[in-house]
Formats: sequence, C-alpha cells, structure tokens
Amino acid sequence: MHEVKLALLGVLIAANAAADECAKIEVPAKLEHRSSHDAKIPDIVDYGEPQLDGFYGKLAQVARTKQGTLRIGIYGDSNWTNDRTAGEIRRRLQLAYGDAGHGFVAFGIPWGWYHHQNLQHGTTGTWEVWNIATMEVRDKLYGFAGITAESSQPGATAWVETAKTGEPVGTSVSLIEVWYLARPKGGTFEVVIDKDSKDKIDTAAAAPELKVLTYKVPDGPHRLTVKVTKGSVRLFGAVFERDKPGVIVDGIGINALSAATMTRMDPANQSAGLARRNYDLLIDATGTNMWAAQAHPKLIVKHALQWRAALPKSSILLWSAPDFISEGTTSSTPRMKQNSRERIQGSKDAKVAFWDQYEMLGGYGSMPKWHKDRWDTPDGVHMGPPLSAYIGERFVYTVLADLAKRVEKAPRLGCR
Repeated sequence: MHEVKLALLGVLIAANAAADECAKIEVPAKLEHRSSHDAKIPDIVDYGEPQLDGFYGKLAQVARTKQGTLRIGIYGDSNWTNDRTAGEIRRRLQLAYGDAGHGFVAFGIPWGWYHHQNLQHGTTGTWEVWNIATMEVRDKLYGFAGITAESSQPGATAWVETAKTGEPVGTSVSLIEVWYLARPKGGTFEVVIDKDSKDKIDTAAAAPELKVLTYKVPDGPHRLTVKVTKGSVRLFGAVFERDKPGVIVDGIGINALSAATMTRMDPANQSAGLARRNYDLLIDATGTNMWAAQAHPKLIVKHALQWRAALPKSSILLWSAPDFISEGTTSSTPRMKQNSRERIQGSKDAKVAFWDQYEMLGGYGSMPKWHKDRWDTPDGVHMGPPLSAYIGERFVYTVLADLAKRVEKAPRLGCR
C-alpha cells in the first residue's frame, strides 16, 4: 500500500509539474519591416479597462501553455479586402502560437481584388454578389461579414480550398462550416468535400434565418464545393478551422466600409453571425470612408455597443485610419486628423480600447512619404504589400509588448 501511495504521489507531482509549465512571452527584439519614416509605435489604450483582460488572458493561455483557441475578427475597408494586413497578423500569430485554421471567408467575389491570403477560393457559373457598400440588396441579409452571393443557375459553384503545399499556414483543415440563408422559396444545393457528396440541402424555410452546416474531416488539405441544384440559393461564407490549439484571424474586408455603411446590415442577422464566431477580440479598422462626417462619432459608439451586446465577453478595439493623399494633390488630407480624434472619443464613449494606427504610420503628412517610397498604391490611398506587412507586424508587436507587461505584473497569467 505504501508503494502504491508513493506511485500515486509521483503521478500527481508529474501532473502538477506539467500543469505548471508556462512559457515566457517573447517580444521581437527587432522589427523586420523598417523604413526611414518609422515613428514611435503607440501603446493600445483601454478606455473600458479592464475590457481587454479577456483577450489577453486567452492569448496568454494559447501562447504560454499551447492550449485553447484564440479568435480575432477584423472589420476593415478596401485596404483589407485583399487580406494583406489581416494575413500578416494571422501568419505571425499562427507561426508563433499555432495554426488553428484560416477562419471565415465570404463565398462571393464582389471585387476582382477580393482575395484571402494562404487560402484558395472562387466561384464558377453565374452569381449575383451583394455587399453593404457598393451593391446593396433590399432585404439587408448579408450575414455578419457584409457580403452575400446568390445564384439560380443549376451547376453554379462556390468553392474554398486550403492553401497550396509549401505555404507557411493554412494548408490543413479539420472542421468546415457552410453558412447560408434559409428563407421562403429557397432553393437547394449540394455540399461536396473533395470528391465526396456530403449533403443535399433544401433552404426553404418559413422565415429568413442564418443556418450553418458543420463537417469534420481528417486534418489536412481539403476542398469544399457548394453546388446549386435547384431554385435560388444565397450563401454567406465558409469557415475553415482545425481541432488544434492556436490562433484564428477573420479578415472581414468590405470595399468602402464605414460606420455609415455598416448600418445597412440587418442588426439581428449581423449579431447572430458575430455570436456564432465568438471572437475574443473584435477590431474595427475602418475610418477612411468618413462620408457621413456629422453622424460618424455617434455611429462609432452605436456599432461598438451592438457588438458588445452580441459578444458580451469579448474585447473590442478601434483603430484610427491611416493618412492618405487628397485627390489631385501631393499632400495629406486634413480630415484624417479629425477622424483620429473622433475614433479616440468614440472609444472613450463606448468604453472600448483604441490603437492609433494614424500616429504609428507618422500622422499628418505620412502618406506622401510612403508614397514616394512606393509602399502604397499609385492612388495614394491604398496600402501596397510592403505597407500592409509593416502595419500587421507592428500591430502584433504592440500586442505582444502589452502582453509581456501584463505577464510581468501577473506572472501566472494564462497558466492557471
């Protein structure tokens, strides 16, 4: 009996030692993307303290114990429709802490440059693709990501596939979701994974409703195809995740997205999607399209409060928009100064967090400098690949630096 007790004690000690393992938070000592225009990187300011605690607690858990899944969602405008900045954030966090899957991608291709990094996706046949900013649909049922695709052509397909072999992340998936609209007089579609027919779905329903199909597959490369078979089918998007610890980043890029155009989504439809994705951190990186200047400050707060209602346990973070060049000139537009002030005030009023991307890039007069170095695009408004990577890297650096400070104050953060 004494030997049995000693053996059990040994097991308990080993288990406690394993549970006690808690990795250090490594903040990059050197930034890869550097320029002569580098400015001081601002800290993230939490005006709703401690509303960021949940996010940092989950990030600490994933980073230090390699357990759990951290989900980040980012609403952005045209600078985000190519997924370059979101892709940089996703790659860096996944390479450091685990690739838990790509996350959400819309089925439709509303603009030629709409493309997700480290993922393959597209359509065949005829599709009408609506979005909240540039091609609206009357019923406002776009899903939470503001883009929806509809087809009445038998045989038309929408497909999503893991990244090509050799890419740093995104090459495997073990859980696939299909998001679609059930509604009166809805049509039917077939779900095919690789070459196997998984389901034949009738979308007819008494009232419009977001529906989600879930399929588990062996972890590895896979291709999802949704094929219209009869009637009119409306699709929102697909989710690619893995039964692995790590990070997921949903890049929700919508051309001309703003606080004003965001109101064109059906609130209940959007909130249902947000609740389903259950983000630990939801970021609003809009602001460039500040067309409704008078309404802008109030709408910022309105959206933040709506997101909090849909995601009561989530952290919310607003970014200021970058500088850009006034059309027909070589100078910065002054109204982005106003935008930055409004984003700060909106963060305070909504009691959420704020990160000053505007000042991180150099503030007023910064875009002409980046433009001269060709880090942006020829229009002086949109980010080129170098500037997108620059922004993504600095945001990840800021988050890790903040996390390291929190771990210094609470050494067991994320490890209990």
